[in-house]
Formats: sequence, structure tokens, C-alpha cells
Amino acid sequence: MDIPIPRSVPRLVDKLRSSSRPALIWYGLDGERVELSGRVLDNWVAKTANLWVDELDLEAGDVVALGDEVHWRSLAVVLGSWTMGAAVRAVDPRSDAAEPGDRAVVGLVDAQGATPPLLDRVPAGARAVVLDRPALSLGHRGGLPAGDVLDYCAEVRSHADVYDGVEEPAPDGAALRTAGTDGFLPHDRLMPAAGELASGREAAWGTASAVHVPGRRMDAEFLLRVLAVLAGGRAVVVTDRPADADDDAWRSVLAAENAVPF
Repeated sequence: MDIPIPRSVPRLVDKLRSSSRPALIWYGLDGERVELSGRVLDNWVAKTANLWVDELDLEAGDVVALGDEVHWRSLAVVLGSWTMGAAVRAVDPRSDAAEPGDRAVVGLVDAQGATPPLLDRVPAGARAVVLDRPALSLGHRGGLPAGDVLDYCAEVRSHADVYDGVEEPAPDGAALRTAGTDGFLPHDRLMPAAGELASGREAAWGTASAVHVPGRRMDAEFLLRVLAVLAGGRAVVVTDRPADADDDAWRSVLAAENAVPF
């Protein structure tokens, strides 16, 4: 049996909104564990979408360049960007640069709180955005890069818990840059593409309440797998720590979460 897939990311978020069950579970290299219910994840997504519109003046079709390191807060940024109709271009925060036409450039600080080189190379017309790591962060602990920089954690909590903007992104609007191409996957292909990746896996996942999406980089396949797990009503488990299949400690983590590999 295949997983029923909502037709769009906003409709997926609608589904999350009514759920008190875990939707996103994060294990950090520093030992931090963060669990977001569907309702709380929806809250972060809505706040992000409102932050983009209210503070950055982003519109549907604008491009958000995002450092591709895996983190639960970065996933909230991705879902919030898609909810308000923006496109996401995941880039290496250390070696890649923003491109002309990007409207927001988002980077996650490292374990020591330093901002990535990506935020030092922001083109005209774009805004740099710093993501802090700790779950309870009320703002970046270190100095911000020079220029007009938005501190995500300091600003996002003041924004509305409900996004009342576009009901649906334009179906053919750009949504996700895919590796090795100059083009974007459109919004109306995000959820079907996620469904194709999960096709035939429902039986294998069985009674598991969570699915681990492996990888420490948020490339297109990683993000589509996250969508597929959320669409199926299970929690998605992500981590930036080494998660080798032969690692007994990590297998113990997955067993405790009643999680299976994607």
C-alpha cells in the first residue's frame, strides 16, 4: 500500500497542524534531542513564512539560498519557504556562494557559533539570515556578519502562528533546485516526487512510528524523503552526528524511537 500524499506542502502543513504526535525528531552531534509535534512544527513553519513576508518582503517565486547542513531549524526554514511560495536552493555553506537573484541567504552557525562563509558573500538585493543552533536560542550568541543581517532566532518568535498568505503556490512556480541542473522542481511536483521516493515502503515501515532520513546534507532527495515521511503520518528522525548502520549506539537510538531507516 502506498502512502497517501497531500497535493502540496501547504496541505501537508494543514495535516500537521491537527496532530499532537511527534513529527520531527532531531539528534545533534552535541547530544541535543529536540522533538516537535505536528502542531509545533506547523507553528515554526507559519512563523517562518510570516517572517519572510513581513521582514524580508519575500514574495512567491523568490529564491532562498540555504546552507545545506542538516538541522531541525533549517527544515523549518525549508517548509516555511515552500508554504509562502518561495523556491529553495540548498548550497554548501563553506564553498558555494549566493547567486544574483537570490532574495535571502540563510546560514546555520557552527558548533562554536561562527557564521558560515556563505553569509559573507550576499549579493545586492538579498538579505543574510543567521540561524542559531540551540533549541531555546533567543538570538545568535556571537557577532553578526557586517551588513544588513537578520537574526532568525531573535525575530521569528514574534511573528504570527498562522500563515494567511497564498492559499497555494503557483503550480508551475519554482520550488527546489535539483542537483546537476540549472532548473527547479516546480511546486506541483514536490509532493508527487516525495511519493515516488516512498512508493512501496509502507509495508516495510510497518508499525514503526518514525523513519530516519539519513544524510548530513539537505540535497533534493533528502528534502523529498522528509516530505514523504511527514505525509505518511510518521515522525522524521534527522541528525548531524555520524549515523553508520553498524553503529550500535545509533541503532539503540532508533530502537528507542521505534524508528526504521528510510
